Amino acid sequence: MELSLINWHFDMEIDEIFLMCEDVACCAIEGCPSKTYNKLSILMDKVVSVFPLLDESFPLIFKQILESLVSFQSNNDLNRIADCVNFELPSLIEEHKKK
Repeated sequence: MELSLINWHFDMEIDEIFLMCEDVACCAIEGCPSKTYNKLSILMDKVVSVFPLLDESFPLIFKQILESLVSFQSNNDLNRIADCVNFELPSLIEEHKKK
């Protein structure tokens, strides 16, 4: 019973991140940089908070994603931000869940 509660909590945390990814991507696609960057910052904090739920290689992979996002942001490339948070980040999180 306790293990299923932990798994449920883990799934809820990950689902919340996936919803946040969609939200950031939508803001980026709508062309609203300030709103996108604000929500992106909150999303990154949330992803860092679930590191213990992901395998040990994820922080290194996340660092690369973060570097890409900073580059996209410095170039004000909202479309690449949308692609990164809506496709790459969720698939990497899914791939690196602790089994």
